[in-house]
Amino acid sequence: MSADIVQDCFVKLWQIRREFFFLHQVKSFLYTSVRNRALNEIEHSKIVNEYAEKIIKKSKDGFFHDNIIEEETYRTLTKAIDQLPNQMRAIMYLALEGNSNNEIAEKLTVSIDTVKSLKKIAYKKLRILLKDYYYLLPLIIDGFR
Repeated sequence: MSADIVQDCFVKLWQIRREFFFLHQVKSFLYTSVRNRALNEIEHSKIVNEYAEKIIKKSKDGFFHDNIIEEETYRTLTKAIDQLPNQMRAIMYLALEGNSNNEIAEKLTVSIDTVKSLKKIAYKKLRILLKDYYYLLPLIIDGFR
């Protein structure tokens, strides 16, 4: 960084070398230009660091906010699933855990067609139970895929 500043100042000196008649003018130019460039770099790095800190803080706040929304959505969904009949409830919880229809059928020792049909009925019932939370439905549906 400092070597770049000095190099830039020497390049500038070389570009305007014909304007200097005395050695003290060159020394003065180099001292002043290096000092000013260094101060500008320090100021610029402060601004960059402040901006980075703001972004990090904002992302932490966003992460916290997203976690709250996710937990609230999950709580609302599980409350609705708990209102389903036993076998539907078991199927929906297994689907929520990421199990495929085949895995659910094996775990509950039922046919895959039973899983599919009960899942379809459960979705209809959940839509009714969650009608006040229509904005959450895309998130909830993704949780079952």
